[in-house]
Amino acid sequence: MHPLSGTSPRSRAATPRLASQPRGLPALAALAIVLAVAAGTVGMALGGAGVAAAAAVPKCLATQLSARIVDWQGAAGSRIADVELTNTSFVHCSLRDFPQVRLVSARGIVLINGPAASTTASTHGLVQLGLLKTEVSTSNYCGPAYARPVTLAFVLPGLGGRVVAIPFSPSDSNGVPPCNSAPGSAGSISMHAWHS
Repeated sequence: MHPLSGTSPRSRAATPRLASQPRGLPALAALAIVLAVAAGTVGMALGGAGVAAAAAVPKCLATQLSARIVDWQGAAGSRIADVELTNTSFVHCSLRDFPQVRLVSARGIVLINGPAASTTASTHGLVQLGLLKTEVSTSNYCGPAYARPVTLAFVLPGLGGRVVAIPFSPSDSNGVPPCNSAPGSAGSISMHAWHS
């Protein structure tokens, strides 16, 4: 025993001291968690707003669009048109690839009819006064006489309506391909996807 304290040196050193932690660490950790959750919530909200904004772009209607045939070219019994389509409205709209395309006479009679408009093809955002292009190929017209000018019509899916292209010239018939089979047999018409 120690002569002054009356306690044993062994018992005085028997209780170890725990290392103390800075008091600010738990608070900082809690703050970091709160900020991370808040950032994730804001990111999800912004991402959702972007998806909603994209989904909110309306489909283009025929009344918003104007098409014109820029040129016709001949190729091995076929005729190929270069077409430009413009959004003449002041509303951003969405246009789907592969509407139904038709070769029509000046009286609107269908000379060659294409497949029904696609409802699953890719879409293009068409800004105000924006422009898209395509190429249309026709072949094998074996039908009766027709009124000029001959042009193209694009039938949009659903209730989108029909866009009749401005013909290449006032009396144009360059888009009418030669008959390569029996009289009265069906012709064919197809188009490329819209592109810039």
